[in-house]
Amino acid sequence: PDRALHIRPRPSADLVRFLLGFARHANRRRYAESAAALAGLAADTFPLFEELASLGVDGTAGKDGFLFVYGSATSARTSRESFRRLGAPTEGILGPAELTDLEPCLTAGAQAGFVVGDQWWVDPNLFVDGLAARLRGRGVEIIEGARVTRAEESAAGVRVHTSRGVVDGDVAVLAAGIWSREIGRSLGVDLNIFPGKGYSFSVEMDQVPRRLIHLGDAHVVLTPLAKATRIAGTMEFDRDHDRFDARRVTAIATAARPYLRGVAWENRTDEWTGARPMTPDGLPAIGHLPGHRNIYVASGHNMLGLTLGPATGRLVTDLLTGGTAPAAAFDPARIARRHRPPGS
Repeated sequence: PDRALHIRPRPSADLVRFLLGFARHANRRRYAESAAALAGLAADTFPLFEELASLGVDGTAGKDGFLFVYGSATSARTSRESFRRLGAPTEGILGPAELTDLEPCLTAGAQAGFVVGDQWWVDPNLFVDGLAARLRGRGVEIIEGARVTRAEESAAGVRVHTSRGVVDGDVAVLAAGIWSREIGRSLGVDLNIFPGKGYSFSVEMDQVPRRLIHLGDAHVVLTPLAKATRIAGTMEFDRDHDRFDARRVTAIATAARPYLRGVAWENRTDEWTGARPMTPDGLPAIGHLPGHRNIYVASGHNMLGLTLGPATGRLVTDLLTGGTAPAAAFDPARIARRHRPPGS
């Protein structure tokens, strides 16, 4: 419970199915194939975010690259080599003095690191608020606080049942994160998506980081935002995706503390947990929901939801307007099986 990765030891057929699928994909060949597919999907990410910013959807992107920091030179070299194999532009290895010159918030615990260029970060709250405002300005109705309970498809289109009434449409896109599995099951399709919970909190720091800092050995990320620095980490596989475990936040703080100075650790705010929609092969599901003509899926983006959101939106738009279908690597059928809804 106090480590970066935690699998809650509770009986769960869904977790077993997910882990078995994960094990099948845990080899060099499939890793390389998935990495290539993700790189292709993300190829136009920066231009798409710039286009959105020009329309007023601006998360105040930081564009100075990410600083990866480690507790030893060996860890830094090993990690840098993995980035090199993926084709990511990395600078040379930095020592302790160079790291503290670059980021004064770091302590002597930061023994080595390097900068990965061509990496951006945004404030997700500002980005989503800007997106909602832009859509509303274009006449889109956004219904908030409405839980989707089930969906139905007929010759006339799609009917979505929510806690605030029924919504009818010609087509529907299932883009509900971890809840996509529950909604898919109401349509007779079980998508192998399992919650991978992450935790975060905000702190005040004497020296705010100038860029995003990834503490590699600690498995913790620091993101400088407008009001405070957000510190995030952990991967917890737990079927109860909305349960908050305070030990996970303490674990993040404990892991990050040796690397940072001037942090108000006891004044943490915005403690939060959220469930990432994880798939066994690390790839999202984008395309037709199997067995359904007018229902599409755009879910299962693992830890890259915000990054791949604009590119996924473009793919779905093409699909809805008769354009090119997404690559076979993203076909929802690969992680789907039939499901008999209760009472059917």
